[in-house]
Parts: sequence; C-alpha cells; structure tokens
Amino acid sequence: MIRDRGTIKWTAMMLPEHVQKIKEWKQEVFAEAPRELAEWELEELQQTIEQAINQQLDVTLTIWEGAKYLQWTGTIQSLNYNVHELVLETITKTKHIPLQNIHGARLEDSKYD
Repeated sequence: MIRDRGTIKWTAMMLPEHVQKIKEWKQEVFAEAPRELAEWELEELQQTIEQAINQQLDVTLTIWEGAKYLQWTGTIQSLNYNVHELVLETITKTKHIPLQNIHGARLEDSKYD
C-alpha cells in the first residue's frame, strides 16, 4: 500500500514565506463564522452592559475578533452609539470594541471584597 505524505514532502523545497501564506490561507478557509445571537440573548447582553455601566462593575466581555472568541475583563468607561463602540478599561490598556463583535457579557465579583 502506497502511503502519501501529502504536502509534508514538499515543504523542504518551499520558501518560509510560502509556508506562512499556506497556513494563513488554511486559517481563512477553515475559520468558522460567529453564531447569530437570539433576540433574548441580545436583550440579556444589553441589560448586563447597562448594569455594568451604571454600577461601575467589572465585566468580562466575549468578543469575536480575528476568527475566534476572545475574552476581555475590565470596567466599561463609555458606550458610544454614534460610532457603535464600547470603551473598556482593562488593567493594561483601554480597548475600543465594536458593538457588533460583542457576543457575551458576564459581571465579575467585586475585586475589593
């Protein structure tokens, strides 16, 4: 039985730039799209964000960025509906997050307890 090694046998003859482009192409092709949120999920998300703003609580946001979900924890500084973004103050930096990229929000326990 003949066992073919696929592209592994050709990588020795490829330039590193080509290998990097092939990896990027595979990530683009096989990346999954973010799931659509239901109406009740959007309402719950809005209520959590409003509570975090009004009470200045720490919140963990789940964000779709770069073909994957990321989580950022911090305090929401402002919510700008004109440019559709939220400003989150984390420990290390200030992050501007587009509203359409937010897929989840969870209030955190107080860090001063």
